[in-house]
Parts: sequence; C-alpha cells; structure tokens
Amino acid sequence: MTMMESNLNIANQLLDPESLLPDDPQSSQPRPRPQRQTINTRFSFLAVFALTSLSFATPTLERRADAVSILTDLLAEIKVHTGAINGTLAGLSPLDVVGKAAAVNTVGQSITAVTASLNSAAASIKALAPSYSTKRSNFVSTPSLEISAPIEKRQLGIEVAVLLTAILLELFATLAVAIGVLGVTVLLIFLTPMTGGLSALILSVQLLLDTLLIGVVVLLNTLLTGLAIIVAPI
Repeated sequence: MTMMESNLNIANQLLDPESLLPDDPQSSQPRPRPQRQTINTRFSFLAVFALTSLSFATPTLERRADAVSILTDLLAEIKVHTGAINGTLAGLSPLDVVGKAAAVNTVGQSITAVTASLNSAAASIKALAPSYSTKRSNFVSTPSLEISAPIEKRQLGIEVAVLLTAILLELFATLAVAIGVLGVTVLLIFLTPMTGGLSALILSVQLLLDTLLIGVVVLLNTLLTGLAIIVAPI
C-alpha cells in the first residue's frame, strides 16, 4: 500500500466514525459496515460544486460588461438628440412667439426619442439580470458568487456609475436651456415620461449590479430639484 492510499484510508475512517468501532465479540461475523462515500467521491462533489459556482459567476460579469456597452451606446444616442435640441433652440429669439411655438413640437419629438432610447436600454439591461438577482436561490448563495471576482465587479460598477452620470448631465444641461426658452408648461407632457424612463434605467442597472447606486440617485434628485428652481419664475 502506498503512502497516498494509506492517507486516504485514514481520512475515510475519520469521515466514517462507525468504521473505528470494534467488531461485536459475541458474533462470529464482522460488524457490517454501511456503504459510505469515499473521500475521493466527496472531493469530486466539492470540485463539481466549485466549478458550478464559477460557471454562474462568469456569465454574471459578462452580463455586466454588456450593460456598459448598452449604456455607452445610449449616451451616444442621447448626444444626438440633445444636439438636435440645442440646434433648434440656438436660432430662437426670446420675442419670436411663432418660432418658439414651432420649436416646442421639434424639441418635444427629440425628448420623446430620448424617452424611447431610455426605455429600450432599461429593458435590455433588465433582461441581462440573472434570476438570482431578483429571487435568491436556497441552493446557491449569491454572496459566494459575488466575491468570486470582486475587483472586476467594482470596476464595472464604477464604469456604469460614470456612464449614468454622463447621461444625466448631458440631458439636464440641455433640458435646463429648453425650459428656460420655451417654458415648462408646454414641455411637461414630454418631460414626465422621460423622467420615468430615467428611473427605469437606474432601477434596471441596480438590479443587474445587485447594489444601490446611491450617488446616481442623489444626482438625479438634485438635477430634478434644480430644474424646479429654474422654472419657478416662469
């Protein structure tokens, strides 16, 4: 018997305390031993479980990386729409009532396009979220998966937060000008669905990352409050 086989036999005995009990002296037959899994089998189960956990964790990181791509494309789309809004407002005179009335429809169409882009991105990111982000499994513990690649998760979280911040600032810088020129009353019908789209986007990202984006939420609330201050005198 080799040293390895000897060590395995000892380990199996430690995992099976009944194997250490002496045979019954009143019986001519040796004590029956219940069939137990060997240590090799036990280690195999542990190895399979570990590999399975990694297979869950890797797709999760890939999904989060996909979210970065979606948000990057969304930011590019929003810049196209905000550019169109700024172009429409640039040629307006404060006293040009007819021009401002025509601009409301053009700006409103651009805001509606922004809302459609926000809702589409939110739906795409929500579809990336694994099932255990919304309903925890009793078999696989989510925290054990989350720590499998903490650095990658943190880096992706930073990228996502930066992109969301850029989206919010791009939008609200343009909207502040639009409201200042055209007034909030005529734009409110377009702005309300857009703010709903922003909320849906942030919620979908939080679901995927399984964390609260407190800084982004505070920024959104601050910008909304800022718009309210801007339009107060109007």
